[in-house]
Amino acid sequence: MSVSHLQVMWQGLSCRFFENRLPAITIEWSTRLTASTGLFVSQVGPRSRWVSFGYRHGDARVIRLSAPLLCGQPEAEIFGTLAHEMIHQWEFDIRKRRPSHGPTFREMMDRMNEEGLGITIRHQLNETVEAWNRYAWQCVRCGMIYHRQRRTVVPARHLCSRCRGALVEIPLMSSKSSPPTLVEPCVEHSMEKPCPREQLCFDF
Repeated sequence: MSVSHLQVMWQGLSCRFFENRLPAITIEWSTRLTASTGLFVSQVGPRSRWVSFGYRHGDARVIRLSAPLLCGQPEAEIFGTLAHEMIHQWEFDIRKRRPSHGPTFREMMDRMNEEGLGITIRHQLNETVEAWNRYAWQCVRCGMIYHRQRRTVVPARHLCSRCRGALVEIPLMSSKSSPPTLVEPCVEHSMEKPCPREQLCFDF
């Protein structure tokens, strides 16, 4: 699907659900995006004062769609992914909030789904995403496994999100019969007590 076709899709959704209030945005296919089917990216915050309004709501942000994951998928999958990222754009450009999957996102998602769009919080291509994983770490306490496409988990700094146990790297093939894993993790500092290591968590 061409970028021009994506822009036509974007324009239709903007008119139908966002009252044509969304500023124009670059939409591009990414050959490097394999951790999710789509991504809304901004170089600055929605209320940044050190950049111009034109830059903050112009070249500073972009919607990226994953070429490897969406290639060969039905147009409805691409349409739903684009709509998902447009809600994040709406949160950023119109609501002036940092994009999330909180109540504001879900309210707009439900409204759009009432019209038959079928937008989801998480994409349904988990097996496709997992095919790109190259590394795995396992909690020595509860057995939770974390898959990554890059070596971004550092056992000296990170703890298990489930039980705060230590993590050890394991061969990826050995994790096939282990407990189920979750995709698209984020990392945050644990606030329970001062700790030099970070606790892995999942943004569902």
